[in-house]
Amino acid sequence: MHNARIDTTQGLDGEAVVLAVFDLPDEEIAASAHAVKAFSGERFRNVELSIDDVLELRELTALADELGDLVLRPGVSTLVMRPARLNAWRDALTYFVESRDEQGWMRDEDREPLALVRGLLWPLGDLCADAMRAALSPPTSQPL
Repeated sequence: MHNARIDTTQGLDGEAVVLAVFDLPDEEIAASAHAVKAFSGERFRNVELSIDDVLELRELTALADELGDLVLRPGVSTLVMRPARLNAWRDALTYFVESRDEQGWMRDEDREPLALVRGLLWPLGDLCADAMRAALSPPTSQPL
């Protein structure tokens, strides 16, 4: 993850809009897409879904699709995420890493993504914390 920052702008209704902006190389994007797909498949397999679960699955599917589309473009891509999606991404990556560590065995297709995703957890956690602080901070008054 490179050039990570939080952008806070004012929306049309005057509310603060907080966005996390960062660059990811295609290898990390591909690893993230793999981890998000694995998480959503494992998390929601064989369970009765509540409305909240359906919304979470929808968000994870959209995130996996977005990352999958970015994989098709070689090189470094700039990603822009709202705090909610950023936290969903962090939760998926955290689950992926922790579940693979707990299993004691690993599928071959998880080895490379696991190594790349593990390296994203720390900077992603910091970025999530910064995004939440920015989203929860009181608005600053604008001079007229």
